[in-house]
Amino acid sequence: MNLIDMKLPKKTKKELKEYDQPVREGEQDQWPYGLKLRFETEQVKLIPSLKDYSVGDRVIVSAEAKVTEVRMVERQSTGGDAKPQYAVELQIEQIACEPKVKKPAEKMSPKEYRIMREKK
Repeated sequence: MNLIDMKLPKKTKKELKEYDQPVREGEQDQWPYGLKLRFETEQVKLIPSLKDYSVGDRVIVSAEAKVTEVRMVERQSTGGDAKPQYAVELQIEQIACEPKVKKPAEKMSPKEYRIMREKK
């Protein structure tokens, strides 16, 4: 599976002025809001290994989702160059998370080693 970088490109001053709400140049988001996953207590109970991660850890996420909405909107723009905008909504129905990089046993902390042994 090829991973595609979803980071938003930096907007020019002109593009920032075209937003519905003003955004300062240094305050624009790096990642689209809808791409964030948040697991609450109920989901963490189903995937207990989530408790073992720390801020900054990288994980591989595998999921099965159902397409729930497909949309194409075309609007007239003031510049005359109307570009269609697309949206596809996915409902994640099944998901798994695992550490991106597996450490060799000799480099693991006792807690990491215990967790790794419990999973086998």
